[in-house]
Amino acid sequence: MQQRKAFFGTIFFIFTISMALKAVFVRYILFQNNNLLDTITLELSYILLFACLIEYIATNKLKFPLYLLLNILLSTLFFGIAVYHSYFGNIPTYYALMQAGQVGAVKDSVTQLIQPEYFLLYLDFILMIGILLTRKIPLRSNFKLSKVKVISPLLVLSFAVCLANLFLHKDEIITNSALAAETKGIFNYEALQAYYGPNGGLPQASALSDKELKNEETIQDKINEIKGIKEIPDSKRNYFGAAKGRNLILIQFESMQDFPIGLKIDGKEVTPNMNKLIQNSFYFNNLYQQTGAGNTSDAEFIANTSLYPAGMVATSTFFEKKAFPSMPKLLKKEGYESFTLHADKVDFWNRVELYPSLGFDKYYALEFFGKEDLIGLGPSDEVLINKGMPLLTGLHEKNKPFYAHFVSMTSHHPYVIPADKDVFDLPERYKNSIVGKYIQAISYNDMVLGKFIEQLKAEGIWENTVLAFYGDHMGMHHTMFKEKDPEILKELLGHEYTKIDRFNVPFVITAPGITDQGMTSDQLAGQLDMMPTLANLLGVSLKDYVHFGQDLLNHKENLIGMRYYMPAGSFFNGEIVFTPEKSFDDGEALTLETATKVPHAPYKKDYDRILQLLGLSDAYLKSLPEK
Repeated sequence: MQQRKAFFGTIFFIFTISMALKAVFVRYILFQNNNLLDTITLELSYILLFACLIEYIATNKLKFPLYLLLNILLSTLFFGIAVYHSYFGNIPTYYALMQAGQVGAVKDSVTQLIQPEYFLLYLDFILMIGILLTRKIPLRSNFKLSKVKVISPLLVLSFAVCLANLFLHKDEIITNSALAAETKGIFNYEALQAYYGPNGGLPQASALSDKELKNEETIQDKINEIKGIKEIPDSKRNYFGAAKGRNLILIQFESMQDFPIGLKIDGKEVTPNMNKLIQNSFYFNNLYQQTGAGNTSDAEFIANTSLYPAGMVATSTFFEKKAFPSMPKLLKKEGYESFTLHADKVDFWNRVELYPSLGFDKYYALEFFGKEDLIGLGPSDEVLINKGMPLLTGLHEKNKPFYAHFVSMTSHHPYVIPADKDVFDLPERYKNSIVGKYIQAISYNDMVLGKFIEQLKAEGIWENTVLAFYGDHMGMHHTMFKEKDPEILKELLGHEYTKIDRFNVPFVITAPGITDQGMTSDQLAGQLDMMPTLANLLGVSLKDYVHFGQDLLNHKENLIGMRYYMPAGSFFNGEIVFTPEKSFDDGEALTLETATKVPHAPYKKDYDRILQLLGLSDAYLKSLPEK
């Protein structure tokens, strides 16, 4: 009996020391911080709390299995955080970690992010399994853990420290998740995010009462006031209703950034079809992504609502029961039928709830497209358009206006295009690089778009349609680069690859007979602006519709907010991109034109305005009725 008590006392210390060492290891991976004192002061209280709870409530028979279970859970938490951070640069909240069931759908991308050293986190677990299987005790001790003298005081102390640490920081704004986890502790960061909810610690001061949040006109007036926009009557808007009654086809291209458009490599165009189309289109080449933790699904949400997505959680999973105001609902009043097409599982990112919330009449997912011509995540984009065309022609033959939202997948990381679909002859020097693979994927997108346009023309749909496409989010992230990738990008761009390049995605609108003269605009824009711009062309009034974006054909001055991929409070204005660290004071401003660092003090008002807009959008989302 004495030996068994000694054994469990030993396991208590083995677990505590082991998890503390893992915390040191993970903090080094995430923050390059190997300060043992930081780990002791920031992480140890939670580790001791977990261990003391086991010692206090479990019988001797259950202690060892519980330690094993807790060990693997915490090790997997650390493992998941390390992998997630290696791609997104953020520390995931428990909301994001709850989506771990979706990993299988993007396993190729995830596999490439795992570093061999991450598996060291499971080394002690293997040792503990060995102890369990052999029933041998590697360490012996006569030390007997006393609940009264040891466990109870440690439990109370660790709980008090955790609670104090939580309440000490509960009123602070989390702008930078990585910095917050480093300075406040990983466990404490997760506890704080649970306390804050989906807005990620952003102040909820919307400047409007609950009653005012029910009044669309009041909310829009406040948005316009913050943004400095003067409302223009529909009758005086440029291009208002120019394409009234036409079909709308909106294409969301996976991971598409703006820089490949117009790019030539050894004299050959990467996107010849897009380049040709742009000559007769409105092309906004200074538009930036605004997605959050929901990535592609957030882009779908933004494009259809002109609302900011939630802060640290996918909007589709946290606000799944809300009835969102949206483009499909507005067009339904105009007699349109709306549907979305995405050759993926409909439960991925909880789209099975998102699409009805957005008001689409129908959605077509993996079950509809089948499993032919699989590339990466699922059926190719060629299958997407080929099986989608009969839906368009069927409505066209009935003279029924439609809104079709196509969501592509083939150009998803890790950008592996089969040889028989490789339409771009990549120079030898770019092969086996992630940039080279990305170029091939985007060139494939371009080929698919060209084929789609040909089909629309052949079926007689083209002339009565507004076709628009955009990129959902960045494709080139520095964490995925191999040794030569930065130099390849520098060669292609003519300058160092910056966050400005990274977040810049294209937005192109083509309406035959309206955009024929072509217009390339470098005015500042964001994904929130796409929906109001399309609504203006289609003659759909947004007078009683809450939108945080603006019509790019009538409003030039802009202020673009971003969070998640950049710390909350980050913004683009017509001159700079600003990124805070803990607050405005320690932030950095770079010019949009040359990415040169400039003093940021003159831009404090813009920082305050962005926080107001984000807070107002969060409050509005929460106030929406359930569907």
